[in-house]
Amino acid sequence: MIKVTDVAYARFRAPDLDLMESFLKDFGLTRSFRTETALYMRGIDSDHHFHITELGQPAFLGFAFNAASEEDLHIISEVEGASSVEKVYEPGGGKRVTLPDPDGFLIEIIHGMDELPELPVINQYSPNFGEIRNRQGKFVRLNQAPAQCKRLGHVVLNVTNFKATDEFYKSHFGLITSDECFNDAGEICLTFNRVDRGKEYVDHHTLLTVPSPQAGLGHVAFEVQDINHIFLGHEFLKTNGHRHSWGIGRHILGSQVFDYWFDPFGFRVEHWTDGDLLNADTPIGRSSANEALNVQWGADSSQRAT
Repeated sequence: MIKVTDVAYARFRAPDLDLMESFLKDFGLTRSFRTETALYMRGIDSDHHFHITELGQPAFLGFAFNAASEEDLHIISEVEGASSVEKVYEPGGGKRVTLPDPDGFLIEIIHGMDELPELPVINQYSPNFGEIRNRQGKFVRLNQAPAQCKRLGHVVLNVTNFKATDEFYKSHFGLITSDECFNDAGEICLTFNRVDRGKEYVDHHTLLTVPSPQAGLGHVAFEVQDINHIFLGHEFLKTNGHRHSWGIGRHILGSQVFDYWFDPFGFRVEHWTDGDLLNADTPIGRSSANEALNVQWGADSSQRAT
């Protein structure tokens, strides 16, 4: 087992790279690199890219984890079904190992990708909270623009064998449970999993696996700067005629303020901000599976388009 440090990127196929790029720009991503057959999109943080689209029929192919070291690549390459350590000849470079998960999604474990200079943040203002008054003598004047995505935060998979998939990701990549949800029979039926970086605080979840008759992508989720970006992004996407899925609201498990949309090929993507941060000392939460889609405020799950 190795302990991955974060999710790196998601990989898709689509028949029209222009259409995908146009949507992703409206969603708040920026082109990092493009070839005749592939599109690489980044955010405002230093990651070279976190969304890849290859030319072809629409499909979600899989996603990548960041490895802590090249040594970890050699360790995971010994797992049954894993590739050897190979040099990456795509934009961003680095080295990787590939490994199919129980449903056949391609999992890439990568180390040494290039980084790019961070991009400037627009529409950023210090908030005032009650007695905590950070913004003094300055006015909030927001420009209509896409929400700027910072980074890929988590992936949600629909899986056909929950127990096997849960064991696969925990035993190979060192993921740990933040919240486990049980069904009416009291059996654990889905888990919110995070990376294990010891005492360092990390996102509430990096991977959520949800039982389903058919394997597929639930969604990929991109962090934005703050709640202003959530609402600005929502209005920009609505004005430009994109298809909304669910939101705006605040989850219970993970606590994120969220807003979900569909890309032109039917894949669900999420803007989120202000999620919970946990470390290795945080105890596992336990709740009914119904809690996974419940909200603290905002649009409830009955309004969720599928």
